[in-house]
Amino acid sequence: MSHHSNGITIMENSHVTKANGRVITKRGDVIKENNDVITRDVPPALMPVVAGLTSKRKHVPYWYLYDTRGSELFEEIITTSKTYGVWQKEYSILQSHSDDIASKTSSPVILVELGSGASSKTRLVIEAMLRRHGSLEFVPVDVSKEHIQEVGQQLERDYEGLTVEPFGGLYMDGLRHLSSRNEPKMMLFLGNSFSNTQIHEQVDMMKDIRAQLTTKDRFVIGLNMDRDPKSLLKAYGPQWTPFQKDNCIERLNKDFDGDMDAANFDFITEVVETPADGDTPSYVAGYWKSSLAHRVHFRKLGLTLEFQSGEKFWFTEGPSWSCGWNLHQIRRLAERSGFALEDYWTDEDGEYCTACLAPVA
Repeated sequence: MSHHSNGITIMENSHVTKANGRVITKRGDVIKENNDVITRDVPPALMPVVAGLTSKRKHVPYWYLYDTRGSELFEEIITTSKTYGVWQKEYSILQSHSDDIASKTSSPVILVELGSGASSKTRLVIEAMLRRHGSLEFVPVDVSKEHIQEVGQQLERDYEGLTVEPFGGLYMDGLRHLSSRNEPKMMLFLGNSFSNTQIHEQVDMMKDIRAQLTTKDRFVIGLNMDRDPKSLLKAYGPQWTPFQKDNCIERLNKDFDGDMDAANFDFITEVVETPADGDTPSYVAGYWKSSLAHRVHFRKLGLTLEFQSGEKFWFTEGPSWSCGWNLHQIRRLAERSGFALEDYWTDEDGEYCTACLAPVA
């Protein structure tokens, strides 16, 4: 079905019911209607998750989905799904143009990848840069530190002349960690991962990235150019349930001693279409919808969440999960954030773009 709101068309795969539940804190027989929870045993890194659980718009930060098991599920889906073709499209581009990418910087160069995961496609770039430069330092940046450490060890075994220095943490922390290095940097942000950034934060994030780079660096970004709503709904459909819902709920229960039941939530996606001549890409929204009225307890926090039937629980901080771009919007994204579109390559169908952005002085 579809409906219109403020000039924006929304296509969705189920009916949406608006319902606002209450967040309540339970201490013994006393229930407090505020966000005062027990956090003395919560690691600082998980405090944003607690904030999301206790906010009016219940959600978890998107990065929370990427624990070790989540990263494994993600890699499995993107490489095997018959309806999600981003991995295959980008792989074909890198097969043809990795040498072009490697030529954009001089030696010695540091290869940096944001959201590296298994670095399965990145191997093509590593091979091209080793051919060109002889040796290479690779810095994968990902929140799943254990996972990228294992991947890095395997890469060093597979490639002579490669040194891997994994950075476990958020993207911008990884960039700031490298900002004092004087060598040219080739930074990769592949797999349409940038599109996971909330649409109202994308330009600001690009400006933050630009601030950490110099004019001798290059930023290679992969972006999905398939804006067809039906195609996007298939690409971001039920095959994502194990990663986007089931594993995340399992992690919430483990981290906060909870009893959240994945069977009580349906996985929902919507596509929001935007004007093709505007700066904002079309985007995919995703959330879980409670199938019944029920309560969830997180005993470690002393927290009870009350869900109404039809209430949404978001796995992103904002409205968007992923995006579909056109070349005009990619060019405008670069221009608005201090970059120039130096070069770009697309797949045969023009549905995916790998763009090389040059920082503007």
